[in-house]
Amino acid sequence: MTQSLDDILLVGVDGGATEVKAHQVDWSDTAEDPLGQFRLGTATASCKYDTLPGFAPVPVADQFAQREAGRIDLTDNERQQGCQWVDAAAGAVAKVCTQAGRRRVLIGIGMPGLKTVGGRGIEVINNGPRIPDFLQQFEARLAAGEIELAGPVAALGSDADYCGLGEMHAESGLLGDVEHAYYAGAGTGVADAMVLAGQLVPFDAAKTWIQKAWQFPSAIGPTFEKLISARSLNTIYHGLAPNRTDAFPESDAASEHPVAVATMQMAASVLAELLFERLWTIARGRAALAHRGKAYLELKEKHPYSGTMLERLILGQRLGAVYADDRYQAIFAEPLRGCLAAMIGQTGDRALITHALDNESLKPDFVQGSTLRAAPAIGAAVAAVAAWGGE
Repeated sequence: MTQSLDDILLVGVDGGATEVKAHQVDWSDTAEDPLGQFRLGTATASCKYDTLPGFAPVPVADQFAQREAGRIDLTDNERQQGCQWVDAAAGAVAKVCTQAGRRRVLIGIGMPGLKTVGGRGIEVINNGPRIPDFLQQFEARLAAGEIELAGPVAALGSDADYCGLGEMHAESGLLGDVEHAYYAGAGTGVADAMVLAGQLVPFDAAKTWIQKAWQFPSAIGPTFEKLISARSLNTIYHGLAPNRTDAFPESDAASEHPVAVATMQMAASVLAELLFERLWTIARGRAALAHRGKAYLELKEKHPYSGTMLERLILGQRLGAVYADDRYQAIFAEPLRGCLAAMIGQTGDRALITHALDNESLKPDFVQGSTLRAAPAIGAAVAAVAAWGGE
């Protein structure tokens, strides 16, 4: 580090589709990591977005068309809804500052959607408003609240990349001690992150040879994100059991509710398929499977990391917590491990089988569940430190 954070409050902001969370993040120097080591502090806050009556996102195809034309035509509703998102983000930071008793801050922030050139705004998003001037508005709100920025907010980051950074640099992260690993965080959506040759490789930088979980279908039909994200699992279960709309499927499954058990077993098999796809694509290149769609088949079969065997597969966010919880071993973790082991075994690839399996079962800890729910906020703080005064 070239500067000290002693007099500065470090805040990581994790923006989702329904709310934004801000966390105090503590930093300490360490010889093992050039950026230092990060852990959650005591101050934390969340703010839900107020959804305006009648607001609906602009169709994504129209958003892409406007993006390609270099002209973003915001609707009035979109502008107003965007202000709600910015207010929530600034409000969450202000609450953390109040709790911590400090007003000088360094902030990292991740938000969903495709960002503007320079990363200061959102110009394509599935479930929300486009906000091309997000950081301009955000910084103005902070200034109006007498919050001083120790350094400019570098950019709006990707929640998926920030999950990876958080797992790499947090005290309890699962990506800091491996050379090659894949992370799937199942929350509102699915956050994909991969570490190859010891470095975080953003999926956007690898888009010629690998797709994100929301971009291609599973063998069942819908995309992986529409089947295994926490939001999707709730929707599927509540549709099958409409009298249980106040319950989570994993909780009901632990009580042996048959529909909930079937829902969690479906999720286990689909997640196993996604993990196998990552394992195979990174080691052997994109498979020729027609059900994954035209765009998938147009990916390059070979890539710079061909031949790499992943050392660890990590599940994060809500499904990571479920996987790691003893209550859900029989209904989720064991079926997942069994499906993944079978998929690996049926390849006949001796090197891959030897690498991942032991007597036809997955090797211990080959798949791990992370309980670091604040990984994206910690990752945002890591990015802020790196942009401000780190390596």
